[in-house]
Amino acid sequence: MTCRIVVKALFAMACMMALASAKAETQWGMNDVTLIYPLPYYPQETSQLVSPQLSGAGGALLPEKHFLKLPAINQGEAKHITYQNLRVVAVRIDPCFLFNGECLHQVRLVWQPLGKSSYGSSTRFGLLEAKDAAVHSLHTLDAAAFNALLEDYSTLRENEGMDLSDEPLQVHPALSEQGLGGSFAQGLRELLTKHIGERNLWRVTAMSTFVGGDQWTFQGFNIREDGTQDIVIPRTHGASQQRFSTSSLTQSDFSNGQLTPVPLGNDNLQALLRNSRALQSQSSPLLRELATSVARIENPNIHTPETMDCVSCHTAQAAGSVLFSRVPSLKNDPQHIEEAFSSSSPLLNLSTRQGSTQILRALGYFERYLILSRRVINETARVVERLNASATNEKNPGMAGAKSRKEVVANAFSISPQ
Repeated sequence: MTCRIVVKALFAMACMMALASAKAETQWGMNDVTLIYPLPYYPQETSQLVSPQLSGAGGALLPEKHFLKLPAINQGEAKHITYQNLRVVAVRIDPCFLFNGECLHQVRLVWQPLGKSSYGSSTRFGLLEAKDAAVHSLHTLDAAAFNALLEDYSTLRENEGMDLSDEPLQVHPALSEQGLGGSFAQGLRELLTKHIGERNLWRVTAMSTFVGGDQWTFQGFNIREDGTQDIVIPRTHGASQQRFSTSSLTQSDFSNGQLTPVPLGNDNLQALLRNSRALQSQSSPLLRELATSVARIENPNIHTPETMDCVSCHTAQAAGSVLFSRVPSLKNDPQHIEEAFSSSSPLLNLSTRQGSTQILRALGYFERYLILSRRVINETARVVERLNASATNEKNPGMAGAKSRKEVVANAFSISPQ
């Protein structure tokens, strides 16, 4: 009898140790590195979201003085009003944002102006919606500070008992279940204000829309000790601003598309963006070339913000959807498959309106619709692979020389563009 009790006790102890070990080794998932907030329904609820004035490390998360350097982003609305309405809709963690060939450890905040639904919107009158404009604030941390942030997030995740390693990218499950007033939202707010703020704000970028909603402009600047410096957009002959417009008469095709300046080089979608209705009359080689270009633009192992212009990156989602709906066989083209991004992480896109040519949003909301581009999903999966590979190598140094090709590609902190 005594032996049975001892055996049962040892078995129970072994189970508890196994569970504890599994919890300690919880892997990073898609929703751990791209955290999307749910959109409140009513204006009075926006106080629960992170605002630009919120005090963080060394000052406001997004100081108004920097925001005012941008043009009006929300269809001509006064900049000081837009600033008051900005809220964080997503947070991105990235151990290797490439800049001049070097990895920068970053946290990126995605801001959108929120307000009541306006004329022409599909949102019910009086409800809150996101406007078709965005600002990104990019915060760069040194290695020690970034590791501290990762440790704090891991603690927050463990305290909530979350394992999201197998979940596709979506509105963060804890934020969705608990609401913006829940413990996870509060913990995330404390994490952000502890680790990021004006002190480590490195870059600000914006996507602006004009009255009519059929024209978008992209630009940004880096923050230096002596002021700011406009970002030179790749493939544009040194331009610091890029613009795109398309007819608003249809959301299923690009019509009369205009890019200024037109991007140079390969992986160019201009023929599709000018008039996608003409696709069926185009020759097969051009269609295959366009499909391959979409795959390459969306593959973060091939193109980075240093090698791809803004318009091409932001239109690739809709361009690919239009192209593959018109010519489904292109999805199975060997050349397209070879260039497409692959990952062990779930790449399922759960967002709606993925093929609308009037939506250039890559991450965030259009009215009340969650928008995710394939590029954002792929980038997220790549970060997950890096963090998990880095954690595995730290725990098992002997494994460092036995990586698969995919693990080499995903090696944290040391990747360079192909």
